[in-house]
Amino acid sequence: FHQLKIETAKQQIRSGRLNFTQISAGLGYHVRLQLFSRQFKNLTGMTPTEYSSSIKALAENSFPE
Repeated sequence: FHQLKIETAKQQIRSGRLNFTQISAGLGYHVRLQLFSRQFKNLTGMTPTEYSSSIKALAENSFPE
């Protein structure tokens, strides 16, 4: 169940439309952003911020100027 939530969070992070607080609230972590971050890191090996940064770096490297 947690893996499914984190996969959904990863999709939402990639879309860039919501911030981490909005994503965590939408997944049922209403007051517990820290719990969301901890579970995200346990399942992916990186924090939501690290994941977001890695996605942005990949996107920048895919489209060189």
